Parts: sequence; C-alpha cells; structure tokens
Amino acid sequence: MSQLVIDTGIDRSLVERLSAGEPAWLQHARLAALERLNAMPQPDDRTVGWRRTALDGLDLSPPMPVGPEYTLTISDADGKQGVRATTLADASLSGDGTLQAMLEHAHIGRSVSRYAALTESAWQAGIFIYIPAGVEVSEPISIELHEGSYPRIALIAGANSQATVVETHREAARLSSGLVDMLVCGGASLRYAHVQECGPSTAVFSHQRAVLERDARLITLNFGIGGRLARNDVEVELQGRGAESEMLGLVFAEGAQEFDYHTLQGHRSPDTRSDLLFKNALDDRSHSSYTGVIVIDRGAQRSDAYQANRNILLSEGARADTEPKLEIEADDVRCTHGATVGPIDEEQLFYASSRGLAPDDAARLIVEGFFQEVFEKFGDARVTEALRGRVSPHLGRIGAGS
Repeated sequence: MSQLVIDTGIDRSLVERLSAGEPAWLQHARLAALERLNAMPQPDDRTVGWRRTALDGLDLSPPMPVGPEYTLTISDADGKQGVRATTLADASLSGDGTLQAMLEHAHIGRSVSRYAALTESAWQAGIFIYIPAGVEVSEPISIELHEGSYPRIALIAGANSQATVVETHREAARLSSGLVDMLVCGGASLRYAHVQECGPSTAVFSHQRAVLERDARLITLNFGIGGRLARNDVEVELQGRGAESEMLGLVFAEGAQEFDYHTLQGHRSPDTRSDLLFKNALDDRSHSSYTGVIVIDRGAQRSDAYQANRNILLSEGARADTEPKLEIEADDVRCTHGATVGPIDEEQLFYASSRGLAPDDAARLIVEGFFQEVFEKFGDARVTEALRGRVSPHLGRIGAGS
C-alpha cells in the first residue's frame, strides 16, 4: 500500500536558495535530508508512535522557513577568554572538520525523524558556540529564540572546559522544529538547559543530540511549560571511556497540553555512567508520554545506567504514559529503571495540612518539593531560580482534590 506524502512546499529549488554561498558538502547534507523528508508521510492518529496523541485541530504540515530571531548573551569577560559565537552558516566556511561532521550527521530521531529531516534541510543562519579548551566560563551563556521555523544550534565544549548554556524557546507560530548538536570534548564539563515556553497554540519539535568524549561530563535539563504539543528526542552518546551524563527533565502541563519525551542513554565505551530523572506534574486534561531507552553496547563493560520517570496527576482528567526499554549486550553492567504515576500522596497532603497549611497551599508545597530534586541535581542556581519563578504562577491555581 502506498503512503500519502504531503506536499511540504519545501523543494529542491528552495533548499538550494537557502544554501547559497555555503560549502558544497553542506548543500549536499541539506538535499539528503530533503530526500528523507519526502520519503516520510505526514503523521496522523494512525501513525505508529502517534496513536495516543490528540491531533485534532493541529496543522502539522511544514511551514515555509522563517529566519531566526534571537538574543544571544555572552559576558565580556568570557568573550575575552575566546568564547565565540557566530552563525552556523558562517562557521561552516571555516573548514572545521568537527563542525562539518556535526552538520552532516543524519538525525534519525526516535519520534521526530520527519521534523528533524525538515530542520536539516530548511534551517537558516543557525547558531554556533565554541568554548576553547581549558576555559571556565564565568556566566551562563544565554540563547533566547523569539521567532524562527527551524532553529538549529551547534555547541562545542573544548577539552577540559567548563560552561553552562541555557537555550530558551519562545516561538509563538503554528509550528517550530529545532535541532541541537553538542560535542563535549575530553575532560570537559557542560551544563545545558533547554527551556520550552512557546506559545499556547504552537506545535514544538526538538531533537537534541550530545556526544561525550573520554572523561567528559554533561548535565542536561529539559524544562517544558509551553506549547500545545511538544515532542522531543533527547539523545546522549557516551563514546569515551569514563564519560558521565545526567539527564534531567521537568514538565508542568495544564489545559489540553501534550508532552512527549523520548530519551536515549547510549553507552558505547567501558566505565561510562548515566543517570536520568524526568518528572511531570499534569493538571486539567493534559497528557504526557515518556519513552526511555538505555543501550549498552557489547564493549561497554562496567557501564552504570539508571532511569526514573515520576508523574503526579493533579486532576482526574490528566494522564501519563511511561515506557522504559533496555538494550544490553554487555554482561558486566549495572542497569536499573523505575516509573511512578499517581495523584498527590494523601499522607504528604495530610502531614502538610496538619502543620496548619490550607489544602491548596499544601498541594502547591508538595509540587514545589517534587520539582526541587531536579533543580538541585542541575547544580546551577543562576539557572534554576529563574525557572522556579516561571512555574510559580501556574502552581497558584492548584487546589487539593483538583
């Protein structure tokens, strides 16, 4: 049976215009992504992986490209240390083979492959951030995206560097689809926060992929509070011996919002460690789905992997689905996972109320505490205090027994 392919309006001539002035290898990568895009059907409620998603009233057809509008902040002191930011289009002309490998990589996401291919073919300008080897960045690097159909970011943390990067999405158009590539070089330590607070009618797709070299450390935080529908693939590849990853997630959903996260903890070398904690608080008729995959290759002996997904249902109409998966080929490993779905714990609610708190205040306090563990694990209060302030207004409407 043939599959219906929706005309995207994004064709070869458009991609060639978007890539004018870029090196030939980059135009080739764009056109290869366009071929993948055209081979994949538009998802609907019969598409595998989308059947539990309410798509009524959503137009998921690709919009024509709109260039990015963003605010990028790097402190003067860090600029003097050689921290560099430019457009991906300009950076692609530098002859940097590492950046070329990042941009040529085909993003075959576990849930957003079609939209990853769309972004690979139709992005404009993009953002490239480079942190030189040995540099300790003094202030968080901030990227605030205000507009743009297909935002694309590439980040390289040089050997033994240390940095915090915060990427905030505030697009309000019908659809936004983004790609993020990170390379954490040997001995480097990177904290990366992906903050999604797009408009209430926006469908948001994101594919984040990080590669960790020997003894590198990466802490990621995905914070979701915006959009009508958000689907995210978050993949960490532990390719160097001794690499460590901490993957964190926080979602507060209300109304009819839907959040769908697919994560990959890819252990490719020995003596690697990954720890994942995703937490969702769901109100009204909101819905979350979480699918987490731990892969431990045959040669990745002594890998240590943990995965946990915790969900609080704040109303009877809210729903959470969670699905952990393990693909283990090595025999000398430690690998565990767990998941919980349920309302606010009645004993916690009773305890807080017995200390003089009104039921509504008690419920809000419990949800704040539910989030606190993730904020503490991220380890940079300069970022998490701002996020706490963004979710607080939404907690104000929570009441016991909602």
